[in-house]
Amino acid sequence: MAELVAQREYERFFELAKDSLMRQAFLLTGDVEESRDLVQEVLLRVWREWTRVRTLDNPQAWASRVLHNLAIGRWRRDRYRRGFHLGVVQKATADPGVGHLDVVNALHHLPAKQQRALVLHDVVGLTVGEVAAELGAPEGTVRSWLSRGRALIAIEIGLTSVPTVKGTHS
Repeated sequence: MAELVAQREYERFFELAKDSLMRQAFLLTGDVEESRDLVQEVLLRVWREWTRVRTLDNPQAWASRVLHNLAIGRWRRDRYRRGFHLGVVQKATADPGVGHLDVVNALHHLPAKQQRALVLHDVVGLTVGEVAAELGAPEGTVRSWLSRGRALIAIEIGLTSVPTVKGTHS
C-alpha cells in the first residue's frame, strides 16, 4: 500500500515538474535533445531516491539542483573533449538573430551564480526567498544577481548599450 502511495506521489511530481525541468535544461544547454536527455536522467534519479526526496520541503528544488549539476558536468566534459583546455575555441554554428537562442547564449556568458539565480527565478518560478535558500545566499544578494544578470543579458543581445564615459578613448 505504501509503495502504491509513493508511486502516485511520484507520478504527480513528474507531471508537475517535467515541463519546468525541460525549460531549465534548455536554458542551460541550448539544445532540445540534450535537454531531454538531462531531464530524463534527473527524473530517473528522483525516482530512485523518491523515498528520501518526497520528504524534502521542495522536491522540485532538489531536482532542479540535480539538473544544474548534470548540465554543468556535461558542459565541462564537452569543453575538455573539444580542446578548450588548450585554448582552442570552435564555433559549431553561426549566430542566430535576436531571439530565444540569443538569450540562451547570453545566459551562458553570465557568472554561474547569476545564471543559476535567473534560471531558478525566471524559469523554474521560485521566489527570491526560495532562490536564496537554494543558493545559500542572502535575498538582497539574489536580487542583485537577478538585476545584474538581466542587465548583462540585455546588453549581450543588443537591447541596451554599454554606457560610455565622456573624455575616455578606446
